[in-house]
Amino acid sequence: DSKIAADQGPFHVFVPASDSFAIAYFGSLARRFPAPGISVHPLPSSHPLAFVTDSVRAHGILSLALQQRSDGTTAGVPFVVPGGRFNEMYGWDSYFIVLGLLADDRIVLAQGMADNMVYQIRHYGKILNANRTYYLSRSQPPFLTSMGLAVYRRLTPGPAARAWLAQLLAAAIAEYDSVWMGKFRLTETGLSRYFDERA
Repeated sequence: DSKIAADQGPFHVFVPASDSFAIAYFGSLARRFPAPGISVHPLPSSHPLAFVTDSVRAHGILSLALQQRSDGTTAGVPFVVPGGRFNEMYGWDSYFIVLGLLADDRIVLAQGMADNMVYQIRHYGKILNANRTYYLSRSQPPFLTSMGLAVYRRLTPGPAARAWLAQLLAAAIAEYDSVWMGKFRLTETGLSRYFDERA
């Protein structure tokens, strides 16, 4: 993680407590590779930012979706970072990245981008500005449905594609109800706003 110098201590990886597979995976990495030092923190679903700032007192990367390959190894569901200058997935940029990937016939990679957004909603409650702890209080514009439909149109038609779209739409509806219609963003006018919950 190039944003945190190694001489400042361990690299902090925050994993949702609800993702036991990821906790076990990152824990095994920390044991297998003691240098440069990885500190794995299960992140509670309630008040996660307070946990990071008050309990751990260090920021770090938030885990995204993992997958088991056919050979039994584990890998992250792939994603593309904006402009090649970052090492985390940004929500707003990802929609436009997906459109480019689809234009270039990189359908599996585009689908992985959407899958990582669904993971964020399930485990962090919203699509984050980016998968770093200091973004836990901020979300990105709700482009997931547009992204999902664009990917779905390029999938092989059939039950698997419909099931994939259904789980994506269920996540989008959950985010709409809890975030965009929630107390921090819904205003007296009936319109939603962008808002940092730490403000």
